[in-house]
Amino acid sequence: MLLNPKLLVGMLVSAIAIPVSADLQFTEASIAANARISHSLVGGMVSFDAAEGGGVAVGDYNQDGHVDLYIVTGDDSDNVLLKNNGDGTFSDETDGSGVALSGVWNSGPVFADIDGDGWVDLLVGSMQGEGFFVLRNDQDGTFTDVSVASNVIQQNSDQNDISAGLGDVDNDGDLDLFIGHHSWGVAAKRNHLWINNGSGVFTAADASAGTDVFGTLDLSFAPTFIDINGDGWQDLLLTVDSNQSRAFLNDGDGSFTDDNGPNFNDQFGMGSAAADFDNDGDIDWFVTSIHDHPSGPQHGNTGNRLYINDGSGEFTDDSANAGVRQGYWGWGACAADFDNDGWLDIFHVNGMYNISGQGNDYLADPSRLFLNNQDGTFTESSSDTGLVDTGQGRTEVCFDYDEDGDIDIFVFNVGQSSRLYRNDLTDNPGYLQVDVLPESPDKTLAGTVIEVVTGTLTQTRHITVGSNFESQEPMRQHFGLGGATIVDQVRVTRPSGEVIVRSNVAINQTLIIYTEPAVFTDGFES
Repeated sequence: MLLNPKLLVGMLVSAIAIPVSADLQFTEASIAANARISHSLVGGMVSFDAAEGGGVAVGDYNQDGHVDLYIVTGDDSDNVLLKNNGDGTFSDETDGSGVALSGVWNSGPVFADIDGDGWVDLLVGSMQGEGFFVLRNDQDGTFTDVSVASNVIQQNSDQNDISAGLGDVDNDGDLDLFIGHHSWGVAAKRNHLWINNGSGVFTAADASAGTDVFGTLDLSFAPTFIDINGDGWQDLLLTVDSNQSRAFLNDGDGSFTDDNGPNFNDQFGMGSAAADFDNDGDIDWFVTSIHDHPSGPQHGNTGNRLYINDGSGEFTDDSANAGVRQGYWGWGACAADFDNDGWLDIFHVNGMYNISGQGNDYLADPSRLFLNNQDGTFTESSSDTGLVDTGQGRTEVCFDYDEDGDIDIFVFNVGQSSRLYRNDLTDNPGYLQVDVLPESPDKTLAGTVIEVVTGTLTQTRHITVGSNFESQEPMRQHFGLGGATIVDQVRVTRPSGEVIVRSNVAINQTLIIYTEPAVFTDGFES
């Protein structure tokens, strides 16, 4: 796309952000958008497995430039594929698509190109041993079940495949797979890490990689592959229940070093948002957990954690200072700049059914929105912004579904209907969305680092493929600009080491990054 320089006259005067006052308000729009989908189980919400499993995947499955949704619905109805129409609405394209998986209790779906053909496939876990499904994108709106050929098998008939994340563990250009199980009372060694041969066929690798560390009780939840120490290799952040969340540092030889350090002290690690919250260029980590309910008995449950990275992959627990601990019974989380001020905020869902008397106080707690104060602290602002979801939230997707330049939120509620919260941000301080195209169809974008510079502020994003907990974020990266009138520079570093630079980029657009040289018109570029 060529930019018209006449529209940009004067934009080079200053790229320094001008303080603005944006009005952040959300409106529930699931019915208007045709995105209210129900989840239910034949057996009801009578166990912890029932209260946990579910999820939503996000990706452009038909390559029309709009971000689509895939939602699991429980075992008494078909899962749903929603095509984004690009006008603020979705169309149900499930019939004939091959992704309904009727009658299966699914969990943790992910869109990901596992065979290197340039089209996202669909991976779907399930609960209590109902199978791990690998569905190949046939590039015509349909999918073919290739689960057996993929070799991703389950070792135990009663395990849960609750969440999945993918990344390029061995830097060979394809996506490898990690599955979190969170299975009570079953044998260990259930094959979490799977290495891709490049064509979508996987080999179990826990034993050789050093990721088989869970003993007799596997409570692994949400995996995220991301480089936390800046060495160019994707590490693994894994939320784990019962004081076991940890970082696996990639050794660069197919193995990991388990860094279950003393600073990882979340008591019930569940949701995960790995992002640069303090804009210092490295990846911090927000983990949801359980906080004692104000109206309930006090058990010493101290809530969420925000771990701040010193740049070398060493983390410090800054939760108390940040003001993000009280999230009730927290689940899925995302990092996104909802008010477009240039600083990442935090949203997470919560809730728990009354299972064995443990969740009675958490039946209708409001979701949590922590707005970044740009000084290491956050302000909880859900009620102030109209974002009060009191459902049984388990996960969410934070993305610009209506393509108006601000981040909306799709909330998945287990045993209830989903909700879609449209961001009606007024006095928008400006944004830039960045789509990076791969070097070639067989090279993954996972591990790509994008930096956006406006004046003295540099924002950093890493492209990841799952998992916030049973969900994922889109490949398209969103940057709030905080009033800047032009973007000084966009720097994209590919996993191969190639660096692509675009300078003097216009605001309020989606910038597409190619490996090919940019096209210039009077000093401005596409």
